[in-house]
Amino acid sequence: MTGPLAIILGFASYAFIILAMFRLFRINYFNPIVKIFATYLEPISKSAFFFLNPLLAALAFALLLKFVSFYMIYSTGYEPLALLLIASVNVINSCFRILFYSVIGSVILSWVAPGNNHPMLQIVEEMSGAVLNPIRKYVPPMGGLDFTPIIGLMLLNFINTLLIQVLGSLA
Repeated sequence: MTGPLAIILGFASYAFIILAMFRLFRINYFNPIVKIFATYLEPISKSAFFFLNPLLAALAFALLLKFVSFYMIYSTGYEPLALLLIASVNVINSCFRILFYSVIGSVILSWVAPGNNHPMLQIVEEMSGAVLNPIRKYVPPMGGLDFTPIIGLMLLNFINTLLIQVLGSLA
């Protein structure tokens, strides 16, 4: 019985990570998808962590859900502090994975459906724009080609690897 519940808690933690990403990058609140996440998930995280702002409350709740799911599965093999560290690495890695795939998605969308008004595609464009716009300030387009997604993907992987190594050395 603990296996399916741990999987459900793991999926729920991803929902709160996505909510935190929406808050971090200030994705358009009037987007129906963002509004659904904010309407249904934010009260849960704010009631549990009422002393934090909505962004940190969503991240803390995602970390709590991930820790509980790991504790349910691996409680006999690991210490709780090690499970907390593993859960925090997993949450950070999930944030970077979401950004990574949004950049890839925006590149594909620029070829397949440029200027589409679908709410999900707008979220992908806004998240990737938040990652790529600071890079575009320093790297102009060269001959009509935009190399900022390649540089952005490399930077995201580098920062993610660096953070995971630092947190891994704490263990």
